[in-house]
Amino acid sequence: MNRLVILLLVLSAHFVAMAQSGSIKGVVIDSETSDGVPFATVALYQGTSDTPVAGVTTNLDGEFSIIGVAAGSYRISFSFIGYVSQDIDNIEITRSNPNVSLAPIRLSPSSVDIDGVEVSAMARTVVNRLDRRTYRAEDFETARGGSATDVLNRLPSVSVSPDGEVSVRGTTDFMVYLNGRPTQMEPSMLLGQISANNIQSIDVITVPSAQYDAQGKGGIINITTKSTGIEGFSLSANGLLGGAPWGNRTDDLSGYNLTDNSYGGGLNFTYGNNGWLLFGGLNYSMRDVNSERSGSARILNKENGTYKHMIASGLKPEWYENLSANLGFEANLSEQSQLSASYYYGTRTEGRKAMYLYNIFTADRDQNPVEGVPTNEHWIFNPNEGIREGTFHTINADYTYRFDESTTLTLSGLYEHSVLTHSVNNPNIDYNPSTGLLGNHLLHYNQMDNTPLDGFRFSADFSKKFDNGQTLSLGLQPQFFAIAGGLDYDTLNITTNTWGAYTEFENQIDLTRGIYAGYVDYSGSLGNLSYKAGLRLEYTDQELNIDNPDYFSIFDRATTDRHIQQKLDWFPSLHMGYLISESDNVSLAASRRISRAPIKNMAPFLFRRHLEVYLVGDPALKPEYINNVELSYSKAFDKQRFTLIGFYRGVDNAVFRVNTVYDDDLILIRSFTNSGNTTAMGAELNANMELGDKTKLFVGGSLYDYHVQADIFGYQEDNRSLSWSLKGNLNIIVSRALSFNADFDMRSAQVTAQGQNEMRYLANAALKYSPVKFTGWSFTLRALNILNTNTRELSTRAYDSSGTQIFYQDTEYYWYGPIAELAISYDLNWKGQAKKTGSEFGRDEF
Repeated sequence: MNRLVILLLVLSAHFVAMAQSGSIKGVVIDSETSDGVPFATVALYQGTSDTPVAGVTTNLDGEFSIIGVAAGSYRISFSFIGYVSQDIDNIEITRSNPNVSLAPIRLSPSSVDIDGVEVSAMARTVVNRLDRRTYRAEDFETARGGSATDVLNRLPSVSVSPDGEVSVRGTTDFMVYLNGRPTQMEPSMLLGQISANNIQSIDVITVPSAQYDAQGKGGIINITTKSTGIEGFSLSANGLLGGAPWGNRTDDLSGYNLTDNSYGGGLNFTYGNNGWLLFGGLNYSMRDVNSERSGSARILNKENGTYKHMIASGLKPEWYENLSANLGFEANLSEQSQLSASYYYGTRTEGRKAMYLYNIFTADRDQNPVEGVPTNEHWIFNPNEGIREGTFHTINADYTYRFDESTTLTLSGLYEHSVLTHSVNNPNIDYNPSTGLLGNHLLHYNQMDNTPLDGFRFSADFSKKFDNGQTLSLGLQPQFFAIAGGLDYDTLNITTNTWGAYTEFENQIDLTRGIYAGYVDYSGSLGNLSYKAGLRLEYTDQELNIDNPDYFSIFDRATTDRHIQQKLDWFPSLHMGYLISESDNVSLAASRRISRAPIKNMAPFLFRRHLEVYLVGDPALKPEYINNVELSYSKAFDKQRFTLIGFYRGVDNAVFRVNTVYDDDLILIRSFTNSGNTTAMGAELNANMELGDKTKLFVGGSLYDYHVQADIFGYQEDNRSLSWSLKGNLNIIVSRALSFNADFDMRSAQVTAQGQNEMRYLANAALKYSPVKFTGWSFTLRALNILNTNTRELSTRAYDSSGTQIFYQDTEYYWYGPIAELAISYDLNWKGQAKKTGSEFGRDEF
């Protein structure tokens, strides 16, 4: 009995002590990006003691909570590899004020002192977080005169194809977020419009959590634009002039002059005053990209077993023109509420001419004459032109209300109206090789589609942080868009020289797609273990109507004028991170995702893109489903940090761009279809290294097994390659005013569904000068493609169901180089100290 009384007295004293103890809460963030710093060390000291009385690590959002703190005066120390440590003194825990919530603790990236001037230039190029890798755009100076596509092309696991298509670990399907907001338009079109000068950082989220859209095989790329404003006025201006005049050419047959020029500029401002922020900008860029193309193709003539050969070469000039303007505001309506809104207007033109001269003849597989069969040799000049144009209007508004320090509700709405057009002008002109003169037009096609889009998106996101440090997030995110448009297909009557519609190939479409989504996320930590688990539900309601049900198709199936998809899908996600020590941590991530086909792959519009190629969409495309798993380990040695990532991506019901032969004309025809699956499994190694006080090197490489299995027109494709990539980025601080940046990109050959892309490598360099006496000015001289190695070679082949090869094509592209550019920028700040505003520059949904 006495023992029981003593035990009760001890327990009572314990609970009394707990009731009289307090807590200290807060969040540790990056001073430049305002993102939470996960796994930062938080040490609590009492009085002047050097021995901590308690210690915790921040969770995946950078948050921490120290509970059971007795009354007294304390000091807290915050530290993390790659950041300057920070202390906060004189934190008082009293009976009247037992619970203390600290203002956000901003850790600054490590800095170096050069000639008496502190330069914050040694921050890590990449920061690994539980669910993403964040890259500092400032470190990729060779891309600063271009677009977001140029910056992405410097990142590990990201690559850009000859026509500007971006891929992540081999897949071209991913979502683009701008300042944390999802975008709707085609990624290559959107990324080409965002100026690299306005990018602060890029997140590569290969395994997104449930709060993000489930769309996209490659995950999510989130681009954060610069949002540092001041109390007062801030103005930045930039200009660019460059090119490769040694790459200028004149086409011998058409007389077309190819000039290789780049120019543009931008003007952006912010004005902040008493909780208000007004921001806007106007940017323009024009870039010529000139190249040559050579290659050969052969097509089997099944009637006599001979081959139609087409050997082509010629110049391939491209041009990219962008104009964008935006205006917005952000206002603190009260201590609890904030309102922001913005409007975006943009235009983009992507043009290319393909001035190819074809030598066409009949022969055997090896181009030898066939006895008794005429060669029918003839020459055709095909100076076709393709132009894609887009006009974009986007308006959005966001309202955030904080009920208390732990409860937040955010409401967002967006409306977008965009118009996309694609036109191809394809003349075919007789050529006499003996005289070198052009003759009559043999064929002439003119095709154009017009597809206006109207989209709406709404989201309601609720977040509650509990006293134990756990966070519950709930959200509803419905979206809806509609595209109604058509294709005009005209041909020239050579005899009468008049144009007429080819109604057999013309068509009209009407696509509506509603995605009704909701999610729940629960995150927190248990000791050194941080976790985030979520579930997302998406109901797809899609209908595609086609005016002409007898559209041209290469698939042997019944056509219909109505295609409906209605399905509820669930997408779980899990992220876990364990802090082994301040310098070691391991994490695991897994998620399920979906890939819905874009309208350009579904519309049954027949384009004759070149002399030898037709392209048509498939309205019967079904979604792909993707499973992603990643296991990573990070290790720090002093200022060096290495991260090893093992990954797996499996795609079911995969969509491939397939090639076959249109027997009536003996030319290649391409389309899209669900015909198999793909897997990618391997490892990626990233290294942040500081080589002394003035030099840092980032290297990222991957090695993975890529496997494609597909049933393409009855032929079983089973293609596999051991693929690898290696990218590096070097930054050297030469002096207070001068810095040097260089990068390289090497990529191995890799199989496709019907062929292979060959190995390539590329290098760039930049020298930046910011004169000390002229504050705000900077001058950058860039040299792109300095080794003149920008070439791409690819091969494609097709088989019939019997295994007979019916088509083979080998193509090589060569881009002129090197390219020289001079960029000038000026930043002006009036009145006040810089601060983070959290505004979203140019936020839109393309």
